[in-house]
Amino acid sequence: MSLPTSLKATALVSVTAATTTLLIQACGGGDAAAQSGTEIDSIVGVWESTATIKDCGTGAALGSFKGHSVFHHGGTVSADNSRPPPTRGAAFGTWKHESGSVYSATLLFMRFNADLTLAGTQKAKVTRTVSADGNSFTGELAGQVIDTAGAVVGSYCASDAGTRVTW
Repeated sequence: MSLPTSLKATALVSVTAATTTLLIQACGGGDAAAQSGTEIDSIVGVWESTATIKDCGTGAALGSFKGHSVFHHGGTVSADNSRPPPTRGAAFGTWKHESGSVYSATLLFMRFNADLTLAGTQKAKVTRTVSADGNSFTGELAGQVIDTAGAVVGSYCASDAGTRVTW
């Protein structure tokens, strides 16, 4: 092989390797590669759950509903539930790893009046403990009902339990 042909082959291999690396980064593979040797947060993923609204004073169950949440790598969370859509929007927020298998999140969503005008927001502070196998959780929630002027006009409590969505 002559020097010019060898140089062309080396350049082709280098360009192919660089392109492959950029493609992996663009598709999110760089995160996993960067985390090799470290544990990925077990909360990351899609979850389905059942939440039970409780009387904050007595702990008595007042009702329940189904929900879905997505804990994204990087600390954001999106959630929705089976309550009637005209009364509220989807929830968005942030999460963090507290310690061990315990995570906390803050969620915020808009609330609407019966005539579909904005009633304010609702803010929920959630604590979830992920099981040892990483496929279920239990949690507690404390929330505030906030009017359009930003004043807290109510509060609520709930517990929830859920499982990871898998194939």
